[in-house]
Amino acid sequence: MDSDKNVGGRDRLIRAVLAVVLTIVSLRWLRSGKRKRGLLAGIGALGLGFNASTGYCGFNDTFDIDTTASEDDDVFAPDMDDESAADESTDVSVDFTSADDTETANGHASGELTCAVCEDPIVPGERRGPNDDGAIVHETCE
Repeated sequence: MDSDKNVGGRDRLIRAVLAVVLTIVSLRWLRSGKRKRGLLAGIGALGLGFNASTGYCGFNDTFDIDTTASEDDDVFAPDMDDESAADESTDVSVDFTSADDTETANGHASGELTCAVCEDPIVPGERRGPNDDGAIVHETCE
């Protein structure tokens, strides 16, 4: 028996799924009293399960069939399109202010979050939290 792998990629995945399906069919047939059908389905499930788990198939070896994936035909390798999409910049800048925003007495736009200690605006993403009095302040102003 040749120990080289000759089953790979999608072929192994399909054989594994078929092994599970045949196992379920075999058990149902055996429970319903159809012993010959259940036995044949069980043998098929064992064979396909062996092929899927070891990556070797005797029929493939006999007929010189090799379905192992090459580098460009790997089922689990990411596509080249996926890699180029990951390299693209995803920086997005959104301005939520409108023309209706008015300046307040301290020079900041209304509705803008300001630090209770230094009264500077707190920008989105800046670390902040409540101080001892419960007012929102910059992390550095606590």
